[in-house]
Amino acid sequence: PILKALFSKKLRTTSLNEELICSRSDYESSFDIPKKILRWITIELTHDISPCASICWLYFYWFEFTNVFVAMLMELFSMIETARGGSFDDVVKIFRMLPCFGMAVLSLVKSYSMVKHRSVYENLVLEVGDMWHDSALSEGEWNIINNARKQLLFVIKGYYWCNNVLLVSFLSPPLIESIKRLLGYENQMLLHFFYWLPFDPLQPQYVDILLLMQTWHALIVIWANICSDLLFCTFLSHLTTQFDVLSLRIQSFIYVPIDKQLIEEYPLSEFSKKYLMNEHSEIDWETKMLKDLSEIIIRHKTLIRLSGDVEAMFTFGLLMNFLNSSIIICFCGFCCVVVEKWNETAYKSFLLTALSQTFLICWYGQKLLDSSEGISHAIYNSGWYRAPRRVKSALIIMLHRSQKRIQITTYGFSVVSLESYTKIIKTAWSYFTLILNTYKQ
Repeated sequence: PILKALFSKKLRTTSLNEELICSRSDYESSFDIPKKILRWITIELTHDISPCASICWLYFYWFEFTNVFVAMLMELFSMIETARGGSFDDVVKIFRMLPCFGMAVLSLVKSYSMVKHRSVYENLVLEVGDMWHDSALSEGEWNIINNARKQLLFVIKGYYWCNNVLLVSFLSPPLIESIKRLLGYENQMLLHFFYWLPFDPLQPQYVDILLLMQTWHALIVIWANICSDLLFCTFLSHLTTQFDVLSLRIQSFIYVPIDKQLIEEYPLSEFSKKYLMNEHSEIDWETKMLKDLSEIIIRHKTLIRLSGDVEAMFTFGLLMNFLNSSIIICFCGFCCVVVEKWNETAYKSFLLTALSQTFLICWYGQKLLDSSEGISHAIYNSGWYRAPRRVKSALIIMLHRSQKRIQITTYGFSVVSLESYTKIIKTAWSYFTLILNTYKQ
């Protein structure tokens, strides 16, 4: 059974018959907010709709994609036109445009990646969901899953509302000025973005229409970024949880008798007590170990493959995200210090969102590194020395494989981890101090 599990391409998931129950509905609830946002940006990633409806959703998506792409080009032309002025005030204006331009580029890359890898997304949802079927769990496994679920729901809701605050703070000033003007008050005309247009966009007959279009563009851009980031964090959260559960099962599937060397407070003693509750002969124990180890190997292979699927789906978007993060954080910081007044919050909320977004991505990447490496620690901490020869041989192979950490990369250039987040912050700070010193001089 072990050799069959090691070399078989057939991947399946099973559960251990124990005490507590974890419902699959808890797993599915973690996708509620991302799925709702996907529909807002006209992306339907599941095939539970008719072919006609699927085509309509696809055409609507490409309509929105084209709108944002044209808006991005108009802002790029505006930056080029502004740069021809040559003054430092023009440079400051470009600094104000760059964060918005960068977010638009990211939204296009991330949304296209989700549409392109629709089948990968569906397979991830289904296969990871199969590991969450209504199965009996031990108390330790249930605690791991329950804590991870609560943490993930907190992250999803917090990140979602943080970005909504960004939208409100960034979009409110021009909209408030437009409402005042419609009510008869004399005030200035404002737009969200500096689009290049062949006419004056601040003329009364144009400004309100352009303001509505720019508001729509901003919603699409922010929601596309929110959805991609939440899907990435959700998938990694479920995978790291399964790695942690697997580590716990590895430590507890070999019986170790309690003696003078193995004290009762040691975790292996607790595992052995539960093992002894099932009355088996030595032959039955060996058979059970072979069966449990086969299931563990299959689950480990599945998690490795699914982690690779997550990387394939998000890797290019993560590369663009990392390249863009230092620039966005740098110029948002400059706008907070130099451009905005103390009571204005648009770029301050922009900066806070950029920092939290990059941190969450790197944090979940680090969790995957640690939890996948935890498999090797679990094998070493198990009672491997009490296992039969065939089990020991399989554990050695699994130990060597698990010492190579599972990681998500930015298209092969860097590893998504907290170390990468530190590098991004250092780079952004270097750019910020350089620009600020130049501005003061």
